[in-house]
Amino acid sequence: MSHPPTTEINAENKSAWNQLYASTPESIWGREPVGFLRRHLPAASVLPPGALLDAAAGEGRNLPPLLELGRPVTACDAAAAALAKIPAALRARVTILECDLAQLPLGDAQFAFILLSDVVETLPEPATVLTEMRRLLVPGGLLLVNIPGDDDGIAGIDMQPAPGHGWLYRGRYYYHFYGRAEAEALLAAAGLALVASEVSAWDEPPHPQFRPEPHAHRSRVLLARRPAG
Repeated sequence: MSHPPTTEINAENKSAWNQLYASTPESIWGREPVGFLRRHLPAASVLPPGALLDAAAGEGRNLPPLLELGRPVTACDAAAAALAKIPAALRARVTILECDLAQLPLGDAQFAFILLSDVVETLPEPATVLTEMRRLLVPGGLLLVNIPGDDDGIAGIDMQPAPGHGWLYRGRYYYHFYGRAEAEALLAAAGLALVASEVSAWDEPPHPQFRPEPHAHRSRVLLARRPAG
């Protein structure tokens, strides 16, 4: 029996996430920034000149801390239904872009900082996305990304093996969990230089239409730089 090609899994995965956002007027993830962000967000003073990108911004929970850095912010996501739920007060302060993370309609070297929060583990092809993030960073620019491993609180819960590799949560949402060496190797393969790598833990409330119970996350948080030159 042949497995569906990765492109098919990718398309089905994008559709599932968009349908989730459209399924309820409530915010799926809530309005509080993800638990690791404020601890690991670089200060504006350490960044080179350039704008900021929230890649896979969802409903905008992480935009307020980025706006506090005082630079132009772009929020992009493949799910139009998610972007439509970003509160009006935030929409007025950021550039909204519906996008494929593997191929953004933007020129090279535009961003001093990119946030990739709770994204890599949901990607059937993370290498192409991380390479695209490197392209968008200015030389010396920073990428902040979290990549959970098998010790994350949601790993394996209501998940079945996906065709080929990875897992499907509730038969629809793709996940893949990475150990430290695998996570750091993903960044290196994309041409990014590791600056910091540590584990962060935080709690999340239930997510409407997605995860009904409170749950704990344990995720490796990595800061990487596009080398100069």
